[in-house]
Amino acid sequence: MDNNKEKIQAIPKNLKINTRIVLTSVLAIAIPTVLIIALAITMFSVASSKINSPTISSASYNVMIQIKWNQIASQTARVLKKDKSDDKKLKETAYFCRSLEADGAYILITKNEKEFYCSDADDKSIEKMYSVIATENDDNAYHLSNSGLMITATAATEKDTYRFVILNEQLSFPDFSNGQSESLFGTFVNRTTLILTGIVFLFIIAIVVISFITTKTIVGPIRQITEGANEIAKGNFEHEIEYKSTNELGRLAESFNEMRLRVKDSIEEQSIADQKQKEMIAGIAHDLRTPLTSVKGYLEGLRDGIADTPEKRKRYMDIIYSSTCDTEKMLDELLTISKLELGSVTLNFERIETADFIEYAKQIGEEIEKKDFDFELIDQTKGSVVLNLDTDSFSRVINNIISNSIKYRNKDIRGRIEITIIEYKSTVLFEIKDNGMGVDRESLPRIFDTLYRADKARSDVRNGSGLGLAICKQIVELHGGLIWAQSELGNGLSIFISLPKADKN
Repeated sequence: MDNNKEKIQAIPKNLKINTRIVLTSVLAIAIPTVLIIALAITMFSVASSKINSPTISSASYNVMIQIKWNQIASQTARVLKKDKSDDKKLKETAYFCRSLEADGAYILITKNEKEFYCSDADDKSIEKMYSVIATENDDNAYHLSNSGLMITATAATEKDTYRFVILNEQLSFPDFSNGQSESLFGTFVNRTTLILTGIVFLFIIAIVVISFITTKTIVGPIRQITEGANEIAKGNFEHEIEYKSTNELGRLAESFNEMRLRVKDSIEEQSIADQKQKEMIAGIAHDLRTPLTSVKGYLEGLRDGIADTPEKRKRYMDIIYSSTCDTEKMLDELLTISKLELGSVTLNFERIETADFIEYAKQIGEEIEKKDFDFELIDQTKGSVVLNLDTDSFSRVINNIISNSIKYRNKDIRGRIEITIIEYKSTVLFEIKDNGMGVDRESLPRIFDTLYRADKARSDVRNGSGLGLAICKQIVELHGGLIWAQSELGNGLSIFISLPKADKN
């Protein structure tokens, strides 16, 4: 039952509002009109049967019959007055008289008191018509009673005089004598009052029904949308407007639902960004506090004379200088990542071939081998591929990644760094792989976040500020590329960089 109800409501729900308004206006006129006509027909039938009034037919008198007879009488008179032979006049007269004879009327026409045309009637009717001609004067006359209707008329020319009688004994007319006319008038007033009352009642019902339909199909959805908007204004982004339709209200409800989801996502993203910002500020404060504390401690040692030998003073000064350099390096990286995130860094792109990168990678490999690392370069390109690169910034990306591999080496085995270059249809993939400590699955998705460290216990900025990979991510994305990582804790880390090939000139 509910399914059928949904199917029935599906069609009107999709009507446009302007269509509904037009349809409502049409129904407001059509429904009462149809009902009033039906009521009027019923009332007329009931009234006719109760007062025995004649119905409109060929056997009852009404204004239309009188007009028809008058018209035929006039046409016949014009024919008789024309200057034509009697045969032609008789032929045309017979043509006009047939329609009256079909309704049960008899016609008698005399010319100079001699029979000119006579219908096929019984002797009694013919005798009645002759008696009328004999007794009536030349004026036109109407005789209407319970015994029928009779019309007499005269048509005269310079030579001839035509008299004709139309008789229909089947027609009847009620006798309104003895106060029946007053009774008929009272009946008419009563019936009219009843009909008017019915009309008013029907219009009231129609207005109530149409108002209910309008409220259900227009005001109802608007109320749902208003309630949904109020819930969104209160911050309840879980409330969904359930009105579904393809009309204007349906699209409005859909827009509100989309807005709700977008605002919800925006608030969640802002909350995440705020949390990251808090973590970044806390990280900056923590990382800067360590070298500054070191500088402060050794300066106090120099001030208080703890370093009482030239060798101690030199060692103190070297530590202070190193801590200051570490602080400066961290501030420089903070400034760099800030500029990159704000989009205020402009890269100088050049068309660089992968062959040039291979030469650069070989030089890096020589430096790595000096730090007790094995190095391998694997070129899987089909030939020298051209890339659009800012050489300085891209070199910084490679150096940052390799520096992390060296810092987080596995002390139990000999270190190894491997660079692989793979060519695809429209991109070139660089993989930098080490056999170091690796990163756990929980920390892996966040290693490119600003100031994020997988090792929460590490506080010495000499082991990394947590900005290196964040800078790499920003630079790679400015090149139109992608960067991601794969790792298992204790099994090394692989950094992948995908860059688009340069357009062929």
